[in-house]
Amino acid sequence: MPVGFKDAGTLVAEIIMTRTHHKGSFLILEGTDDARFWEARRHAECELVDGEGKNNVVGAIRRLDEEKVAGVLGIVDDDYDKLLGLNLESRNLVATDAHDLECILCRSSALCKVLAEFGESSKIQRFEQEEGTSVRSCLLARAIVFGRLRLAALYFQLEINFDGINIPRFVDETTWEVDCNALIITLAQQSTSCDKSLLKHYLAKLPEFDPWRIVRGHDVIAILRIGLKEVLGDIRSSVGTKEISRVLRAALSMEELKETNLWASINTWETKNFPYQIIAT
Repeated sequence: MPVGFKDAGTLVAEIIMTRTHHKGSFLILEGTDDARFWEARRHAECELVDGEGKNNVVGAIRRLDEEKVAGVLGIVDDDYDKLLGLNLESRNLVATDAHDLECILCRSSALCKVLAEFGESSKIQRFEQEEGTSVRSCLLARAIVFGRLRLAALYFQLEINFDGINIPRFVDETTWEVDCNALIITLAQQSTSCDKSLLKHYLAKLPEFDPWRIVRGHDVIAILRIGLKEVLGDIRSSVGTKEISRVLRAALSMEELKETNLWASINTWETKNFPYQIIAT
């Protein structure tokens, strides 16, 4: 079936049909990038299933629970669920312990390997000396501007359209600085519920949270790419976010994966659902 045409029912039917000849576990994931990450780390008896979206994964697990189909685990991005007080609907669902998988990767040593691959050491060293902190901290500080606005819209139920937000429009290539004022003005213009002043008011009222739960991975990688174009490196125009994401996925070691709450949740699931296994040992 073409990508983008699955729904929860399709996933359930796919798994039940495959169960007739596959006796191992199933791991349902949100998309192809997640599948690429887990492919190299899955147990030999674990079948990966592209759920084509978070809602599909959650819906499929709910139906499989009702059907009492054993050995199926779904992994979803937490997004802002924990910050909004939303809980997972099933013991057969686990969520990332950051906003998404990309955030787990960017907060790990995998980021250092991306900088080594695409950056220039002299530029990176000079930048960190001038800023007095690491590239990672500066990347997080830039991405959180976008993340706090996204969270504020959900937290205070503001009607804001983020679809038209093009990150390169608001991040200067030569300075790697975010034009926060222009971003807020643009979002206020695309809102039917608040103007610029009110949006700033809601931002000020937003509680403090773990920044890696606020920033969105795709924003982080898009901002990183802009930094690598001039401030941190001199990458070719042909190097896009997909190439950066590919290096990030490959660079995370099993040792670091085992330090995450996500791995602990998977390990707990495996213990409770023996003999089904998800991750290669």
